[in-house]
Amino acid sequence: MADGVLRDFVQIIGIADPNEFPVINDDNPSTQMAIQERLTIPDVKPDVEQINTLLIEAVVTGTRTIFTPTGVKVVIDGFLRQKVIYTALVEQQSVHSAHFEHPFCTFIDIPLNIPQGQTVESFLASLGLSLNDVLAGPVNVLIEDVEINLLDPRTISKCVIIFAYTTVNEALVPFLT
Repeated sequence: MADGVLRDFVQIIGIADPNEFPVINDDNPSTQMAIQERLTIPDVKPDVEQINTLLIEAVVTGTRTIFTPTGVKVVIDGFLRQKVIYTALVEQQSVHSAHFEHPFCTFIDIPLNIPQGQTVESFLASLGLSLNDVLAGPVNVLIEDVEINLLDPRTISKCVIIFAYTTVNEALVPFLT
């Protein structure tokens, strides 16, 4: 959304438009995660009277696929990049901003129906696949929702709901559980 969402007089820019979300089916598994944090305004900045705008984006810094006893998992590393723009609690009511980054790590579980007596690794090999072949597309992370509150003139409470999804190699779709 170009203009973002207005919630309690705070403009939040970075929440994904519902049209950006995929239709979830067998070949694109997903996960959701809540990231709660408290942001402290840096000492060099003035106190906050009111939060005006939050600009936020989720950045994926790396992914890796690992074996599990029941299939594979895609581990996702990333961070939230955030900028809080606020009116200062000073006579001039000047506008200031503070930048924050918050790391996250989550995973997408891809359970497979493995034939009895086979390991996940041997099963993938029987299909001519390796761990590097499990995914058919990138891992995408969208911001579903954000709640932001000013707790005191130097502390902001935030909860961000992220949605991560990917696409599985079509050779694995019949074996997804």
